[in-house]
Amino acid sequence: MKNPLSIFELLCNDSIKYSIPLYQRNFSWTDREISQLLIDILDSIKEERKQYYIGTLVICKNGDKFSIIDGQQRFTAILLISLAIQNKYSNIEKFVEKINLSFEARQKSDLTIKKLLVNEIVNDTKDNELLRGYQDTLDALKEFVGKDDYVNINMKDFYNYLFHKVTIFINEMPENTNVNLYFERFNSRGEQLESHEIIKAELMQKLVDEKTDMLTIQKFAKIWDACSELETPCIKFFRKKIKGADPNDEREKVFNCQWDDYTPGSNSWRYGYDIADVYKNIHVNNENKKSILSVLENGIDPHAIDTVNDGNESATNDETDRYRCIINFDTLLYYVLYISDGKEVDEVQLDDKKLQKSFKVSSRNSEWILKFGENLLKIKFIFDSFIIRTSLENTHGLKEGQWFLRKAHRIDKNEKTRGHLYVQTQFDKISFDERNDEIIMLQSMFAVTFTAYKDTRWLFSTVKYLYENAKNLNSPAFSHNFHGFLEKLSKQYAKKRICNEAGQTDKSKLRYNNGVPIFAFNLMDYVLWKKRSNLRPMYKEVNFNDFEFTYRRSIEHWYPQNPDENVGYNKMNDDLLHSFGNLCNVVASQNSAFGNLYPPAKLNQWQHIFASQSLKLQIMAILTKKLNGWDESKTNEIRNAETEMITWLNQYMQS
Repeated sequence: MKNPLSIFELLCNDSIKYSIPLYQRNFSWTDREISQLLIDILDSIKEERKQYYIGTLVICKNGDKFSIIDGQQRFTAILLISLAIQNKYSNIEKFVEKINLSFEARQKSDLTIKKLLVNEIVNDTKDNELLRGYQDTLDALKEFVGKDDYVNINMKDFYNYLFHKVTIFINEMPENTNVNLYFERFNSRGEQLESHEIIKAELMQKLVDEKTDMLTIQKFAKIWDACSELETPCIKFFRKKIKGADPNDEREKVFNCQWDDYTPGSNSWRYGYDIADVYKNIHVNNENKKSILSVLENGIDPHAIDTVNDGNESATNDETDRYRCIINFDTLLYYVLYISDGKEVDEVQLDDKKLQKSFKVSSRNSEWILKFGENLLKIKFIFDSFIIRTSLENTHGLKEGQWFLRKAHRIDKNEKTRGHLYVQTQFDKISFDERNDEIIMLQSMFAVTFTAYKDTRWLFSTVKYLYENAKNLNSPAFSHNFHGFLEKLSKQYAKKRICNEAGQTDKSKLRYNNGVPIFAFNLMDYVLWKKRSNLRPMYKEVNFNDFEFTYRRSIEHWYPQNPDENVGYNKMNDDLLHSFGNLCNVVASQNSAFGNLYPPAKLNQWQHIFASQSLKLQIMAILTKKLNGWDESKTNEIRNAETEMITWLNQYMQS
């Protein structure tokens, strides 16, 4: 077989058939992975690369087909992208005319792909991961191709580049390979070193070259390892004292433990965030010195350096571990790098493929590297306490998927049988006594809007602001300052995306046929939530109290674009149809579920789910009931509702 293959050669060769074995998991890529793949290809086009290598497909001959051992997620995503473009954009050449991918013993998946090929879209995406992925793909294509950083790349250019310039390497196993056994070994043998592991090794090697003390190098490694466990609070990797009467240990010293003066008499202590001089307060095992020196002298293998968690409690023993962060460790390293180098947000690029190159290790000295380690710990500790995350299960007062903020505090509890105060670190406080809900709302609004790691400049700005205000993070007044910062940031984003030169909301930028951004809908929901006290009397049925931002990334026409004319519903004129007043954002599965139903029919069929929808949609649903319909005969009412919402946006922008 030719190597590498272009995507055209991969998908359009009728003589080669691929199959996804039953032991492979279902398609699991989400909006985030699909968006990142599109961004990677768009970056390659923008940088005028002659080719873009997309990875490796491991296959094995199995009868008249090739079983895919590894790479099926990428293969399926590329196929979905291709079908989405062909189906959505009529002026695009149809490269994929037949499907050369099948799913062993999965009739539903085979049927779905065949229907997508002929643009026969099934409405219900429930329990159908391919339809969900297809809808995510449509949304991502609309969001990125020809927009913002890629405004000069049209869909035709993107599609041609995808098929003729994107290549994939084929690794064909011998035909008699025991595929099931190989698959088990392939997935348990350990992965290729990630960028952050290589960077860690290079930085440590540079410390060795500059004859840095070996214990200091160990401490740097301990910091790195504690921070790389992104979903575990870094404070848990540092040893604390046992009894209240004992001398302070590294946790108390590194994290500036002080009496919590705003809860007197509670035996509660707070940690400080303006941490400095951490290397003198960190403990490592002296006996590791010789072995690590030997490893370093012979070249660093990051997997051979085991910086033991010598804290005196498990790093995985409570509810703080059951959450998901909104970025990965590579992105956090970017933030720390740019903050350490004094960069501003306009200078930031977050391309994970360039992380190693961005560090420029050869030009760094030991002083910079050690300061970077200190900044890494400081920023990760701030991140743990003041950046939102989502709960992975129903536990400790949180619902699965709920956004929350919780910071660590120390509490000394009495052990009655011995009469001692025993020191514990707990995570059951909200991070702010005031404005906590508003801060969660604003951060989650940004998080669900800008899902690709590359688009998290808002979070870099936020982390930088917290870093620069580290001395004030425990101040009771800081919550108000932080809330003000996040609102100001939201207005800056709005001015670039939905406003005119005078800073007023531009109605033309909110139209569907002008590419209204998802940000407009999420900002609208924040404004509605912020005005909830005033709006409750008018919209008593709206579920303001339980509203949460979630990944509603599909734009829905409340009055459908293609109504069923057989039952008497006419098409709405484009001016009203595509206006902000007739649009809302929903999760991808709901978009297809609504289909082409008339608004009252949507209400009747999906009444039970409206309380969990966006606030804008909830208000539109109530108006539909009050007006006894939603069509051109209600044009004035729809226009008035739109004008009122835009007025509220403008009031927010001017506040």
